[in-house]
Amino acid sequence: MPLFDQIDRDLVTARKERDHVRLSTLGLLKTEVVKAAKEPGATWPDDQLVLRVIRKEVKRRKEAAEAYASAGRTESASKEEAEAAVLLSYLPAQISDEELERQLKAVIEQVRPQGQRDFGAVMKAASAQLAGRAEGGRIAAVVRSLIGS
Repeated sequence: MPLFDQIDRDLVTARKERDHVRLSTLGLLKTEVVKAAKEPGATWPDDQLVLRVIRKEVKRRKEAAEAYASAGRTESASKEEAEAAVLLSYLPAQISDEELERQLKAVIEQVRPQGQRDFGAVMKAASAQLAGRAEGGRIAAVVRSLIGS
């Protein structure tokens, strides 16, 4: 089942169960996915588009939670964290550090970088291969350490 359809079904279930956090989070997510699908060059919500929007929304929620927490607004911070948890349930599981390093070594073997100047080429290939399974910051840190050594 396509991810967009799963979100739509879960939205109906949340409405029936009166789960307000899940209902509002999925409603906003659905709106953002539809908005992203209307951008030039986008296709109607395929799984890649939906995953990209979910990652963006999770990042937005985490940043908001940190801002609220630093401002002493713990109730708002916990609300943002709860919404992030709902969204995270739709993302594939993150791979372990060992698996990440192993896969990045394989990518580096394919790209054959000539030092730090080819960092972008390695990141492009790695991001395409590991999309949704590792955050960009984790990928970049490991790529820097592997290319530098």
